[in-house]
Amino acid sequence: MNGYGGGWGTGLGIVLALVPLLTVLIAGAGVVLAMRTLRLRSKVDTAGQWWLRVQYAIDRCLSQDIAEQNVGTSMLEHLQGAGQPPEGLDDAQRRSWMREHKDSWTVQPEDLALIRDAVKQLALDKFRARDSTGIRKDADSHAEFDSLRRQAQLVLKIDAKLGTPTAPDILKILAGG
Repeated sequence: MNGYGGGWGTGLGIVLALVPLLTVLIAGAGVVLAMRTLRLRSKVDTAGQWWLRVQYAIDRCLSQDIAEQNVGTSMLEHLQGAGQPPEGLDDAQRRSWMREHKDSWTVQPEDLALIRDAVKQLALDKFRARDSTGIRKDADSHAEFDSLRRQAQLVLKIDAKLGTPTAPDILKILAGG
């Protein structure tokens, strides 16, 4: 041999020296992937629970009982704002809230549109049924009309969020129609 001491011995020594470092790097990558999976799973679970609550609220809105309809409308009003800062915050509080919830699940515009369409259809069906009976609507004291107006207000609120025009019949309900 000409003094060259190469071969597998030197390369194997280098690899064996790097094994503890590689172990730490692989474990770190596993922790990062596990945390990302956990965060994603949490968002998916939150979205699933939100949809279950929306379904329950819509079922309440379909009830024949006015009190149940009001509960459903109140639930939908609360659920449509999920993942958004509460109203009445100043700019600093709003920025702080947004920083703390930047990775949180939020209601998507298409989900809002679905809620709006469901509540709008309920309100319009109820409004047309009352119109077809020829009964004068007592906007001040009638519980059914109050429920109808609350649904119309929710439709108006979601339309404003989505930047879509509100149906004329919804505006007619709000005007006491």
